[in-house]
Amino acid sequence: MTTLTILITGASKGIGLATAKRLAKKGHRLALFDIDTDSLTTISKDKTFAKLNKKHALITGTMDVTNPNDWDNALATTLQSFGNIHVLINNAGVIVSGDLPDTKLTQQLSLIDINCKGVMIGCHKVGKLLQTSPSPYSKIINLSSASAIYGQPEIAPYSASKFFVRGLTEALNLEYEPKGIKVIDVMPLWVKTDLTDGITVTSIDRLGLQLTADDVAKKLAQLSTIPNQDINKVHYPIGLTSHLLYQLADIIPSPMVRVINGRFASR
Repeated sequence: MTTLTILITGASKGIGLATAKRLAKKGHRLALFDIDTDSLTTISKDKTFAKLNKKHALITGTMDVTNPNDWDNALATTLQSFGNIHVLINNAGVIVSGDLPDTKLTQQLSLIDINCKGVMIGCHKVGKLLQTSPSPYSKIINLSSASAIYGQPEIAPYSASKFFVRGLTEALNLEYEPKGIKVIDVMPLWVKTDLTDGITVTSIDRLGLQLTADDVAKKLAQLSTIPNQDINKVHYPIGLTSHLLYQLADIIPSPMVRVINGRFASR
């Protein structure tokens, strides 16, 4: 097995933490960053990371993904500690629920900053780094969502931000591939994490929280550690419902896709 250096944003909880634990068990070098430094300090002492700590194969640090300087510092720290980076998992993100006029504009603007700007900065900074020393594993994995298959009411800006991630991923998949870098995304439906605690959305009431953080982490850990030659898709839906919605969107007329999504999401 090739030991890789993998950087994960939003790593202090949820999908990011679950992915880090899976990768730690395989012995990969981890650079875990989050704006919640206290939580990172606590998890770094978790027994799951004990072997990595002994090998000095785990670092943690503070990162606001909307701040380019934080990215520069995170990458410099990672390179100083491990000498290279093979994979970025662009996991950090937030969600705000409610009809758009009823939500706070400041929260929605912050969501766009984190979910769009943060992902783009990561692709820019790490893309430039990976180009200087590409490997058979050089890749960027973005966290998109099943809400990027068709726009979702009650989470409209979140849904739109994941369309941004989807479009950016598709464009960079083409742009970066000649340089030896894969850019892909995963598209889970609703996942039971701290992110969805307290979220009131009709589609959750109807479909439930079908996935756990570890369900998504399992796929992320697999994709991040296989050679690029074995990756043959751009988008990876996770969960049965997400797979079905993704496939239906490709084969049935757009008005029917709208009807199907309306059944799940409209009040």
